Amino acid sequence: MAHLCQTIITPTSFEPYGNRRNANAQTPIITRGQWSYAAMLFQSRLATKKEVKMDNRYENPTIAMIYRTWRNRQNMVRAEGKLVLQIKAICRGFADGEIKAANKLFVALKKGEGSIELMAATKPLFDAREPLLKSRASFEKWLSDLAKELPVATFVDKVRGFGHLGLAGIVGEVGDFMAYEKELDGIYKRAGLAVIDGERQRKHSNAEMALVHGYSPSRHAVFWTIGDSLLKAQGKEENAGPYRMVYDKRKIMERERVETDGHAHNRALRYMTKRLVRDLYKEWKEVA
Repeated sequence: MAHLCQTIITPTSFEPYGNRRNANAQTPIITRGQWSYAAMLFQSRLATKKEVKMDNRYENPTIAMIYRTWRNRQNMVRAEGKLVLQIKAICRGFADGEIKAANKLFVALKKGEGSIELMAATKPLFDAREPLLKSRASFEKWLSDLAKELPVATFVDKVRGFGHLGLAGIVGEVGDFMAYEKELDGIYKRAGLAVIDGERQRKHSNAEMALVHGYSPSRHAVFWTIGDSLLKAQGKEENAGPYRMVYDKRKIMERERVETDGHAHNRALRYMTKRLVRDLYKEWKEVA
């Protein structure tokens, strides 16, 4: 069982035998969709120690598949990230602790350049990244295909810089938008974008406040990444898209309230991301 749990499972790993290149097997009696769903459940149970209890946010079969596949994708991202941190730590050792020098070594390694000693020390870690990157790419392709089956899939076509993978990420973290009793406010809280008792939703060391805020740093990071990518794709000045204009207007207002440009940027980006979620919610409500 130990060696089984170390195996990286990708969507193609569970394709019907008749679809594999070297297969001499007879025609399968179950469909590709059934194999895909079985693969997803199996991968989820390998990646997590406890079974996830699905609530009404994930009752829809497509949303449930997106949820589980998104979890798998995130597992690949975290595992690959840990390997990168190990590689960078080795680079720092070779650079006598100098961060800038270590970063240059890391960039060189990604190009296949560096001393024999450094390349020998990091090669096993780079090799270990490859199956994770391949699995991540497979899951992301799968997620994009699943997102296209959602009734709100056409919303993607209306927003420059927001793709089907981003839609899958939001659904993977939030679930069915129509399943929230508090509607949009409930979605904001799930995403880590809410305002609670006059303050932004955040992590608290106090147990009571932590329960009230219900903040998940990892979930909030997903929305931050989606918002950041959206902002970069929205252009500037005369080429600015509608969300860029929302951001620019909000940043001017926030700059009068806070001391640094960085704080103003963070607040404006958060506001713009909430606008994206609000617009997606409106679209979802129309087609539901």
